[in-house]
Amino acid sequence: MKKWVVALLLTVLIMASGYVVYQKSDVMTSSPWQRNVPLSSISKAITDKQNNLYVIHNSKKSIVKLDPQGTVLYTIKTNDTFSDIHSFNGLAVDNEGNLYTSKMTLDPYGLVVKSERIVRFSPTGEEVDSFFPLIYSNPAEAKRFRYGSLKSLDVHNDVLTFFVENGDKVTMYQMPAGGELGATPQPAGSWQLPAGKFVAGVVGNNANLVYITARSGEIYRINEGGQAEQIYPLAGVDRTRRNFPEQLQLDKSGRLVYIDYNAQAVSRLDPAQPYVIEALLTVEKAKRQGIDLSFEDMTGISTGADNGLITMHERQIIRQNPDGTIQPPIVQGSYASSQILYNWLIWAIALVGVLLLGFAIRLFYLHIMLRRISLMLKQMMVFIPIIVGSMILLSYFIYTDFTEKMENETLSELSLLARNGRNLIDGDKLERMNSPLDYKTADYKVFRQKMDSIFEDIGDNDDGGFYKALYKYENGTIYRMIEDADDVNMFNPFPKTPKNTRVVELGTVETDQWQDDTGFWMYAIGPIFNSSGKIVGVFETSKNLEGILQHRQKILRNIIQTIALITLVLLAIVLLTSYYILSSIRKLRNSALAISKGNWETVVDIRTRDEVADLGDSFNVMASHIRSYIAKVTRVSEAYYRFVPQQFLRFLDKDSILDVELGDQVEQEMGILIVNIRSFYLLSKRLTPEENFNFVNSYLNRFGPFIRNNDGMINKYQGAGFMALFPKSSDEALLAGIGIIKELEIYNVHRANCNYAPIDMGIGLHKGPLRLGIIGEEQRLEGNVISDDVYLTSVLEKITEPLGASILVSSYIIDSLQAKSSFQYRNLGLIRIEGKDEPVQLYDVYQGEPDTLRALKEKTKARFEQAILLYQVGRFYDAREAFLQVIKANRQDKAAKLYFYLCDEYFQNGTTEDWNGTLSVS
Repeated sequence: MKKWVVALLLTVLIMASGYVVYQKSDVMTSSPWQRNVPLSSISKAITDKQNNLYVIHNSKKSIVKLDPQGTVLYTIKTNDTFSDIHSFNGLAVDNEGNLYTSKMTLDPYGLVVKSERIVRFSPTGEEVDSFFPLIYSNPAEAKRFRYGSLKSLDVHNDVLTFFVENGDKVTMYQMPAGGELGATPQPAGSWQLPAGKFVAGVVGNNANLVYITARSGEIYRINEGGQAEQIYPLAGVDRTRRNFPEQLQLDKSGRLVYIDYNAQAVSRLDPAQPYVIEALLTVEKAKRQGIDLSFEDMTGISTGADNGLITMHERQIIRQNPDGTIQPPIVQGSYASSQILYNWLIWAIALVGVLLLGFAIRLFYLHIMLRRISLMLKQMMVFIPIIVGSMILLSYFIYTDFTEKMENETLSELSLLARNGRNLIDGDKLERMNSPLDYKTADYKVFRQKMDSIFEDIGDNDDGGFYKALYKYENGTIYRMIEDADDVNMFNPFPKTPKNTRVVELGTVETDQWQDDTGFWMYAIGPIFNSSGKIVGVFETSKNLEGILQHRQKILRNIIQTIALITLVLLAIVLLTSYYILSSIRKLRNSALAISKGNWETVVDIRTRDEVADLGDSFNVMASHIRSYIAKVTRVSEAYYRFVPQQFLRFLDKDSILDVELGDQVEQEMGILIVNIRSFYLLSKRLTPEENFNFVNSYLNRFGPFIRNNDGMINKYQGAGFMALFPKSSDEALLAGIGIIKELEIYNVHRANCNYAPIDMGIGLHKGPLRLGIIGEEQRLEGNVISDDVYLTSVLEKITEPLGASILVSSYIIDSLQAKSSFQYRNLGLIRIEGKDEPVQLYDVYQGEPDTLRALKEKTKARFEQAILLYQVGRFYDAREAFLQVIKANRQDKAAKLYFYLCDEYFQNGTTEDWNGTLSVS
């Protein structure tokens, strides 16, 4: 294979593997040995009618679909940028398996929602539609910490329903699920809570079935008049209690399901019997079934398609069947064997790409650079790595020192802010807050104002990525009170940790890091005291590490850009310096390359007046002698090529006849064409030796070009004919033979005008494997072809006359024709060849014969080939009659006559025992 073909193939393969790896870069981020997908920081989970499970996890960065056996069907990930963070915030699935989710775009700190929209994914996980965008361009509107306004995505009766919340008001939107792309949701109703009440959550699937939870702990049902009617808690219930219905859900029976963190229970409320509250799931119920359930890490609930309960925790999903039994926790998904094989395939492609790149570099070094490295490249190979390595090492120390200092400064700043909480928050007023009814009271607003005043000097509602939270400590329990994320409900118990335990017991300021369903955080917490010095609360300041990570990436990107710029400048300086210093040597090298490529008139012009200039003058003298010598060698080579065709040398992969050695050989499948003059012996007897030579040369000069013009090669002259080889298509070989037969008619007219007798020719054409090589001995070499197929072709040429054919071809030629319909030929049947065990299927190509004969054969072709079939099955009487009809139409048809007499004999006397439907021609 030629070098440029190898180079092109390598380039294509490397580019293809690189493209595949780039397109599947998500596969490359995980090990090919990974068999499972652990679920972490889970925030949402739902099921469809096929019991497939859809989960938002990885701090709302990923959605994974699992089948009932826990096999991963697909994974969807957000694509964060240097300026934005994206997250998923809700799930709904229709009967066709289309998935709907609200996708939010947040600021670089992952706190403030900039926009949100609903995205639709196909049953295989491809994004197919995006609609209902909400863009918060106004800073006041954008102050929606982490959660946004889109609420409660749901599909019911093939209708997609969702709500938009705006403080004390909600609006329902609906649209057909799985409908046409670009459809627009339409408002189905808008409702407002009573004065002083604010929306915490909303659920419903039509305008007649809507429930809203308030920040102060009530549940309202929208009645027929569109008014909010309180159904929980009912009159007579102690309003100072801290039971708050969170994560409100609506099951298939129209009952409300919610989490009561204070009671450590998932409860169910039937609006028809509001005084009866059923504890669906508690720690004790789960423990009795051997399930370790914790409400401290519970992040949400949903009702499954089977009306069962699904609870989401930080690192597991627990499903409770409608009958109350609990399934084993789901902590991970498993890749299907096909996905594992696919991952291995991508890694294998990457490995093959790396190996191919290494191989390409090696080939470039061996065949392009010829194991040589230029002085310029050597300089770059020495200096550039040293400079770049030094820059990278220096940048690494600067980067690590800076990031470590930045983290320490952030922790110090957080600690200072957390310690300042005791000055911001009045502990006595904090103690007076006893229930969610204190939401938006005067004390609540004062606390909120003071917490926000920490960053008043920043302006534009930008807290620099900081997050603030206030907790109340009472009777050994820490309760969430006020947070920047305004959807966090009051008096939600907060889990005890060693850090916050030290704060409430020892009064110290603690710092740490943690991850939950909202992201990665760095935080500091400090105590809040009442007037008597008792610790009554905890003040927290934290920062989303997404923002710090973004800042680190920006610094790293700047460092990389700086290194790249410095490297390019240094590279340019080295290149310019080397270019100037090596310009004279380069001129000399280019001149030498030009001569090596055959440009013998090259003259080098070097004017540096140094040693290189002297070398240039010597080079010009040497080049002059080479030109004289090459001229002589060229003339000799041209003479050699007249004896040994260049095509023959190419078959042997030789550049020159000087490279040919005894025993050189190659095997290849080719078309073999043998042409011979019939009765040449009788013709030559009437000519003198000189006339014989002149006749043969004239004959070959007339018909030889037909071989070359059809990409053939005359391999050997054989007295009154020649043998030609066709390495390419059979069409070219057959066209050459047809051209020769047509030219024969013109040639005979010319001979008649010169009072010469006409000549007749036969052509045999076959295709098969043959071996070309050099035979002889050291002092006498000759190119030759050795193949049993040459003998067969020779026999075909000899039997052209008894079969009345100008061109006789085997079935191997006919079967390999690319344009069979453009040729005229007929089937002669199976012919038994002397010396061959198996008969050969032969064809009579009559396309180049005189018009009259060609027309007769074309006219009788169908009847002739029908007669052949009758003969081969032993129906000799019918075959004889058919051949007789052919002979009556074409009395010159020798093949038909031959078959006719043979059919008559077999019909009269019967066949021999070894007859097998073939024809023997001698």
